[in-house]
Amino acid sequence: MNQSEPVNPRMRLTERSAISFQGSTIAAEISGYADIGMKSKALALARKVLKKHRILPEEFGEAVRAMGMYLGSKTWNAWKPKIEAAYNRQSQPFKRKVRLEMLSMHASLEEWEAALQFVCIQKPFIADALFGIEVLLQLDKLEDAEILASRCWKALRHISDRFQRAVILTALGVFFTRTRRWSDATEVWEAMPLEQPFRRDALSGIVNIHLARAFEAAERGLQWVAELKNNPNNEGELMLPGNELALTAQAEKDLLKFKRGIEKLLPEKVRKELGIDAKSEITSNP
Repeated sequence: MNQSEPVNPRMRLTERSAISFQGSTIAAEISGYADIGMKSKALALARKVLKKHRILPEEFGEAVRAMGMYLGSKTWNAWKPKIEAAYNRQSQPFKRKVRLEMLSMHASLEEWEAALQFVCIQKPFIADALFGIEVLLQLDKLEDAEILASRCWKALRHISDRFQRAVILTALGVFFTRTRRWSDATEVWEAMPLEQPFRRDALSGIVNIHLARAFEAAERGLQWVAELKNNPNNEGELMLPGNELALTAQAEKDLLKFKRGIEKLLPEKVRKELGIDAKSEITSNP
């Protein structure tokens, strides 16, 4: 991999303030190789770590972080049994220290149920904000997600680091969007420091919200058209026979055109992320 190639910014969320590299040369080496884009050397050391009987938390953390940055989903699935085996043979104190790494791994693989056991909403770290809220929303645990989002909002006032602020803003943007607080989501996305790696989430998030509003406007318009078809304007029909029906049909045709165009831009998965219930959507024939 070239140094200029993008990596997964979410895997940069390891809370290194909680884990130092003291006593672990291999953790420092993995970190250094990963940060300068030396993929093969970083992954070779990560593989070496997973084979050890006794692993230091910082070694495990850097190994998982490097793999998350450089491995695709298919390769992850090949490595995951090794990661889980290494994790399971360690002590309980070790497992508590690497909770965030396990959360980030399962969340990145979209293994929401497995990730849930590693989510903390009482005393969250930065990584809990993004991965935790995503897990809770995917499992429709909206009350827990709201608690975590509230704690993130309070924490935001005391965080000056721009990368950490970007992480929390992304988490809040995702939460507000899913819970249909679209104005709040737009405000959060607009506050994103765009030199940080979550710029795509923010910029696309704003556009998606405008598209969601347009989608729902088309939905409402189709509802009104359906009502007009059931209760036509008889007075207008008497004056110009066929005109009312033609106007209604043209309006329906335009709205369906808009809706289908937006659906191509907002597939069902994205509409769910925007809090649009597929069950409430109108299906209408052209």
